[in-house]
Amino acid sequence: MVQSRFIRPPGFEGNQTDPEESYRAGYQHGTRVLLRYLEANPKPDMELLRKWVDSELTGWRHDTSAEPVPPSL
Repeated sequence: MVQSRFIRPPGFEGNQTDPEESYRAGYQHGTRVLLRYLEANPKPDMELLRKWVDSELTGWRHDTSAEPVPPSL
């Protein structure tokens, strides 16, 4: 698999031989992060969460110079 043009540490995606496996690993990781947030906040502010996903997280995902660690909520 070709290394992505996004700045990522070695091994972040380079060890994945199947793009589908890499996609699924990212999906699983994102789901775990969201689950931890929801567990820590019994009454989450859904509007805040929606804004975070729609603006900060989306912007980070498409920023070619961004660090590999996503913005915190």
